[in-house]
Amino acid sequence: MLADRKHFTPLGTPLSSRRRLICCVSCTAFVVVAIAVVLAIIALTVYKVKDPVMTMNSVYVKNLNINLTSPHAANMTVVADVSVNNPNAASFRFGESTTALYYRAREIGVAYGPSGTAGARKTFRLNVTVDVMADRLLADPDLLVDLVGGKLDLTTSTKVGGRAKIFLIIKHHADVMMNCSMTLAVSNQTILAQSCTQRVWL
Repeated sequence: MLADRKHFTPLGTPLSSRRRLICCVSCTAFVVVAIAVVLAIIALTVYKVKDPVMTMNSVYVKNLNINLTSPHAANMTVVADVSVNNPNAASFRFGESTTALYYRAREIGVAYGPSGTAGARKTFRLNVTVDVMADRLLADPDLLVDLVGGKLDLTTSTKVGGRAKIFLIIKHHADVMMNCSMTLAVSNQTILAQSCTQRVWL
């Protein structure tokens, strides 16, 4: 009798368990793939990364004192008010910014701005103060000609890098560089003309 019971034990039970396991794994995989597809669609539409926009709000020169006979007494400071607008639906975290000042393609000063975060569709603003290295400025042979003419042509280059994190998983990195050319009136330290261009690397 015991032998008969052993003989008639359902042989399909292990197979049924295997089928249920395969079905469960397949359903789970399908759900995971579906969620991934939905998140990808949202990331590429609603959360599609747009270029940050950098703006030079204002720039002015203070403490202008150029003495060709006494280089150690020469002094000049450039203060720039820069903002970075984040048009994205996710916040952008920016690292330290770098602003370099040039006179006739010669770097005469550099300054670093603090890191920060621009919230979703918000603007991150920072002030950068560049102290001019007088020895580099006075070393240019064309400086005297420009001083006599009453104008100095200067160029600034500001660069900042940051990244947006979507759903705490998808990360997008962006580097923004803005180059500005300006003409400074030596007599009253005002900016006569200014033009800026921006470049973004995603």
